[in-house]
Amino acid sequence: MRETAEEQAVSGEARSLHQPMLPVVVDAMGGDHAPSAPVQGAIQAAAADGVPVILVGHEDALRPLVGVAAMGGLVHIHHAPDVVGMGDEAVAAVRRRPGSSIVVAMDLLRAGRGCAVVSAGHSGAVVAAAVLHLGRLPGIERPALGIPFPTTVGKWVLVIDAGAVVDPRPQWLVQQAALAAGYVRTVWGVEEPRIGLLSNGEEPEKGNRLVRETHHLLAQAFGAQFAGNVEPHQIPDGPVDVVVCDGFTGNILLKTAEGVAALIQRVLRDALRRHWYTALLGLMLRPTLRREMQRLDYRTYGGVPLLGVNGLVYVAHGRSDAYAMRRAVQAAAQAARAGLLARLERVAAEQSAVEAEAKDRRG
Repeated sequence: MRETAEEQAVSGEARSLHQPMLPVVVDAMGGDHAPSAPVQGAIQAAAADGVPVILVGHEDALRPLVGVAAMGGLVHIHHAPDVVGMGDEAVAAVRRRPGSSIVVAMDLLRAGRGCAVVSAGHSGAVVAAAVLHLGRLPGIERPALGIPFPTTVGKWVLVIDAGAVVDPRPQWLVQQAALAAGYVRTVWGVEEPRIGLLSNGEEPEKGNRLVRETHHLLAQAFGAQFAGNVEPHQIPDGPVDVVVCDGFTGNILLKTAEGVAALIQRVLRDALRRHWYTALLGLMLRPTLRREMQRLDYRTYGGVPLLGVNGLVYVAHGRSDAYAMRRAVQAAAQAARAGLLARLERVAAEQSAVEAEAKDRRG
């Protein structure tokens, strides 16, 4: 009997309890609150789940923050003398700075010293370092960022691409849809993920040229699994499991959602503080509100996968605090235990074979 994706993930985690796990490699110098937040988040993940980690960064800055945590054997430091700054041009900085923490982290992953890389640093540099030092999966033209989007029905929707490629070709989006479906099967346990295409209308003829051409290709590639166009306001209702879009649109969508979530929090807080009786009501509702608002907080999922490169790479928000970094490390470890990279390798090979067959038919 074949295992479902969810059963594979569970059995993978069970096997990992009996097999040594490679460390999650953490770029300790990346992010607005580095190195404190990445270090503390990694230590928390190691303490809570037994996740081994390698902290990459300047040893003199990291050693005092780690302290006795390394004594348990789960937290290690790997020296990297340089850092890619947020204002640096991504590709040039990665090529000019082989000693930067993000480049050294990717090299450790490529050498088999870790199971995944996590970074809250310059996202463009993370993508560039992954492509240049890990390479792309065979048959995948461009990698993409997949970000979980909360819904009202208790599940997540994976939005892809969320910023890696702002001006893609239609065929790249089809490849990214296949990778996203593979991720949702392996990590979330959704056996037959439904795929939607972000557009300004549900009709197939709606959208710009990229959307219309992509719609046609997705319908050919996925058949009934492709649910057609999805408008932005429909995403929270969870009609699909994957939403496909170009990186520019996806990044705007998610940053707008972050702003709306922050607005809702501020409006509720101000309203509940306005009078003594509303303050009392707020006190009574606080546990429920806090639990529900967590679903709108990017820190809940911590980091997001960069799909399409030859290794597991998770990109965390630049503003990540220790809790967000802990969640990012945990997410990367879960994906490694579930065998995500092997699944994506198979997906890439299958997609490449389908494209080659279609090319032969066209002559």
